Amino acid sequence: MASNFSHLLKKPAGQAAKPQALPAGDYPGIIKGHEFGDNNKNKTPYVRFSIGLLGWGDSVDEADRSGDPTKRQFRRDFYLTDDALWRLDALLKDCGVEANGREYEEVLNELTGAQVTVEIQQYLNQQSGEIGNQVGKILAA
Repeated sequence: MASNFSHLLKKPAGQAAKPQALPAGDYPGIIKGHEFGDNNKNKTPYVRFSIGLLGWGDSVDEADRSGDPTKRQFRRDFYLTDDALWRLDALLKDCGVEANGREYEEVLNELTGAQVTVEIQQYLNQQSGEIGNQVGKILAA
């Protein structure tokens, strides 16, 4: 059954407000899924995790909280090269996924639904001068 998005497409174009950057800190989150790609300029293969936030992190000051962080979606890429796979192994281990020589294509599915602590960082976009967010570390909750 196809979803009907017509009500969303009837909004006036060019007037959407960009959400304000979240304060830097550690937030509770969940890994929603993953996909593979190689769309970067060097065509390096990667696995991209979709991450949703579950609320405000304890490290975020009450005075800095505005909006609803659960409506924000983030992503984190892990390169699939011999020099970088250790980072993916660390995430698997930290989330309690028992790898023991199993193949990545099998164990990656076990990360979906994992509750994690997501380090949200701020960065300055050099072209626009705007503050944005990116994901730093992902640790088991």
